[in-house]
Amino acid sequence: MFIDPFVIRSINRSELRKRILLYLHEIYPSPTYLAEIARVVRSDPSNVKGALIGLGNRYNGHSSLVSLGLVEIIEENGFKYYRLSEYGKKVVELLKSYRSYYSKFM
Repeated sequence: MFIDPFVIRSINRSELRKRILLYLHEIYPSPTYLAEIARVVRSDPSNVKGALIGLGNRYNGHSSLVSLGLVEIIEENGFKYYRLSEYGKKVVELLKSYRSYYSKFM
């Protein structure tokens, strides 16, 4: 499966995006809500929202996890939930394999 290098670069440039992805991978395929993600990754909900969907000037919408296709939004009864997409799952698995590979040299 081809993974866009821009996606890898975007994840590596943001520790918060990486922590969100790892958490969503851990609970996959269950969706969760914004405040729960923020609590688990120990970040402010507005920062988590920015990482997920973009937020004004501070968070580029093109680099958001939803725009990159890594996370999907599920709307039920007026609430939004976030879940790792299939593509996101493959990207996280690739990142984990890279980490184990490169740890041999550090």
